[in-house]
Amino acid sequence: MNYRHLRQSYLNNIFGPDHPLYPVVEIASRTRVLNIGDNLPQEPLPSDNQDWMRWNNLGVSYIDQLQYPEVLNAFEYVTRLRPKYKDGFINVAITYIEREKYDEASKPLEKALALRPGDARALYYRALVERRQRNSEAEVADLERVVSQYPESRYARRELGISLYQQHRPDDAIAKFKALQAIDPDDLAAHYNLAILYRRKGLKKQAEQEVALYTMKRIDPGAPTYSLDYLRHHPEISNESVPWHEHTQMYSAPLAPATEPSSYPAPASKTGTQ
Repeated sequence: MNYRHLRQSYLNNIFGPDHPLYPVVEIASRTRVLNIGDNLPQEPLPSDNQDWMRWNNLGVSYIDQLQYPEVLNAFEYVTRLRPKYKDGFINVAITYIEREKYDEASKPLEKALALRPGDARALYYRALVERRQRNSEAEVADLERVVSQYPESRYARRELGISLYQQHRPDDAIAKFKALQAIDPDDLAAHYNLAILYRRKGLKKQAEQEVALYTMKRIDPGAPTYSLDYLRHHPEISNESVPWHEHTQMYSAPLAPATEPSSYPAPASKTGTQ
C-alpha cells in the first residue's frame, strides 16, 4: 500500500507538468504465493488479526456500502466471538440506529454500558436513541457526561446544544453552541442554531452575523452540477471519488494535464487535499 499526500492530477494542475515528483511512501506490504492446484490450509501468522477483528472490519466495510443486513450479521457474530468486547455491541446498536430502529438499539447499548459503565461512545449513541424516545432529560444527562469526558468533542457538544434547544433552554443552548464554535468556528449547525436563538431573543445584530456566516460557509446548492460535469471529463479523478476502487499502476513521471473546457473558471489558489 503506497501513499502520496496529493494526487497527481492535482499537482499537475497547481505546479504544471514539469514539477518535481512528489514522494510516494510505502506504508505497508505483504507477499502471498499462490500455488496452482491443491492447497492445504495454513495456520495464520502471529501478526494476523484474530477472527473477531476480521469480522469487525468486514462489518465496517459493509457500513460504507450501506449493506445493513450484512453489517448486522457481521457485528452480531463479533459479539458471539468476543462477548466482552463492548464496541461490538455499540456497533450493533449503530446499525439499528442507521436503520431507524431505535428500540432495538437500546438493548446492545445497555449491554455495552454493563461491560464498561460510563463509556462515552455508548452514552453518546444512547442519547441519540433517547431523543427519538422523547426521553429528553436522560438524553441531556448522557450528553453532558460525554462532554465532561471529552470536552473537545464537536459531535457531543453539537448534539447537546440541539438537545437544550429542543428543551426550550435558549441561554444554555447558546452557551453550548458558542463553546462548539470555540472548537470549530466553521460548524454549520452552530451558526444555524445561533441565528435562530439570537433572533428569538431579539438580538438582531448577532443573528444577522450568524446568518451571514452560515450562508457563506454552507455548501453551494449548484456545486454538484459543476462537480459532476468535471468528473465526467476527468475519469481518473472520478475514480478517486468512489469509496471502493483500485490503483493498478504507479506513474514514474507526471501526467500531462488534461485540457480544461473553456466553461470552467480558473482554479482557486487553495483547494482541498486528500
